[in-house]
Amino acid sequence: MVRPIAANLTVPLSRAKDFTALASILHVLGTRSRLETLQLLLDGPKLTADLPSRHDELRMLEDVGIIEGERLAEGRVTYEWALVPGALDRIARCLQG
Repeated sequence: MVRPIAANLTVPLSRAKDFTALASILHVLGTRSRLETLQLLLDGPKLTADLPSRHDELRMLEDVGIIEGERLAEGRVTYEWALVPGALDRIARCLQG
Protein backbone atom coordinates (compact mmCIF):
# COMPACT_ATOMS: atom_id res chain seq x y z
CA MET A 1 0.00 0.00 0.00
CA VAL A 2 1.24 3.48 -0.87
CA ARG A 3 1.99 5.69 2.13
CA PRO A 4 -0.58 8.54 2.23
CA ILE A 5 1.48 11.68 1.66
CA ALA A 6 0.97 14.92 -0.25
CA ALA A 7 3.45 13.81 -2.92
CA ASN A 8 1.02 11.04 -3.91
CA LEU A 9 -1.66 13.55 -4.92
CA THR A 10 -1.18 13.53 -8.67
CA VAL A 11 -4.69 13.55 -10.14
CA PRO A 12 -7.72 15.77 -9.57
CA LEU A 13 -10.28 14.51 -7.08
CA SER A 14 -12.81 13.99 -9.89
CA ARG A 15 -10.53 11.36 -11.50
CA ALA A 16 -9.11 9.77 -8.34
CA LYS A 17 -9.72 6.08 -7.72
CA ASP A 18 -8.16 6.01 -4.25
CA PHE A 19 -8.91 8.75 -1.72
CA THR A 20 -6.61 7.40 1.03
CA ALA A 21 -3.87 10.03 0.69
CA LEU A 22 -6.27 12.97 0.49
CA ALA A 23 -8.37 11.68 3.39
CA SER A 24 -5.26 11.28 5.57
CA ILE A 25 -4.03 14.76 4.73
CA LEU A 26 -7.41 16.40 5.36
CA HIS A 27 -7.69 14.56 8.68
CA VAL A 28 -4.28 15.88 9.77
CA LEU A 29 -5.25 19.40 8.73
CA GLY A 30 -8.44 19.17 10.80
CA THR A 31 -7.31 21.18 13.83
CA ARG A 32 -6.96 24.90 14.36
CA SER A 33 -3.40 24.67 15.68
CA ARG A 34 -2.16 22.70 12.66
CA LEU A 35 -3.82 25.13 10.23
CA GLU A 36 -2.30 28.08 12.14
CA THR A 37 1.06 26.33 11.92
CA LEU A 38 0.77 26.11 8.13
CA GLN A 39 -0.21 29.77 7.96
CA LEU A 40 2.87 30.78 9.96
CA LEU A 41 5.15 28.59 7.83
CA LEU A 42 3.97 30.38 4.68
CA ASP A 43 6.26 33.21 5.83
CA GLY A 44 9.26 30.89 6.08
CA PRO A 45 10.84 28.35 8.44
CA LYS A 46 10.13 28.59 12.17
CA LEU A 47 11.40 26.95 15.35
CA THR A 48 9.14 24.57 17.25
CA ALA A 49 8.76 27.10 20.07
CA ASP A 50 7.38 29.68 17.60
CA LEU A 51 4.53 27.44 16.40
CA PRO A 52 1.15 26.70 18.03
CA SER A 53 1.29 22.96 17.29
CA ARG A 54 2.76 20.48 19.76
CA HIS A 55 5.70 18.36 18.64
CA ASP A 56 3.46 15.33 17.99
CA GLU A 57 1.21 17.46 15.77
CA LEU A 58 4.24 18.69 13.84
CA ARG A 59 5.28 15.08 13.31
CA MET A 60 1.80 14.31 11.94
CA LEU A 61 2.16 17.14 9.40
CA GLU A 62 5.61 15.82 8.54
CA ASP A 63 4.35 12.24 8.17
CA VAL A 64 1.85 13.30 5.47
CA GLY A 65 4.53 15.27 3.63
CA ILE A 66 3.34 18.84 4.21
CA ILE A 67 6.18 20.09 6.40
CA GLU A 68 9.70 18.95 7.18
CA GLY A 69 11.79 19.38 10.29
CA GLU A 70 15.52 19.83 10.61
CA ARG A 71 17.29 19.18 13.88
CA LEU A 72 19.47 22.19 14.67
CA ALA A 73 21.26 21.28 17.90
CA GLU A 74 22.40 18.35 19.99
CA GLY A 75 21.50 18.11 23.67
CA ARG A 76 18.27 20.01 23.99
CA VAL A 77 16.39 19.08 20.87
CA THR A 78 15.66 22.09 18.66
CA TYR A 79 13.91 21.76 15.30
CA GLU A 80 13.31 24.21 12.52
CA TRP A 81 10.17 23.47 10.50
CA ALA A 82 9.42 24.45 6.91
CA LEU A 83 6.79 23.71 4.28
CA VAL A 84 7.67 20.99 1.79
CA PRO A 85 7.96 22.77 -1.58
CA GLY A 86 4.88 22.15 -3.70
CA ALA A 87 2.92 20.18 -1.08
CA LEU A 88 0.14 22.74 -0.65
CA ASP A 89 -0.04 23.26 -4.43
CA ARG A 90 -0.59 19.52 -4.97
CA ILE A 91 -3.38 19.48 -2.38
CA ALA A 92 -5.04 22.52 -4.00
CA ARG A 93 -4.80 21.03 -7.52
CA CYS A 94 -6.32 17.78 -6.31
CA LEU A 95 -9.27 19.61 -4.74
CA GLN A 96 -9.83 21.90 -7.74
CA GLY A 97 -10.11 19.02 -10.15
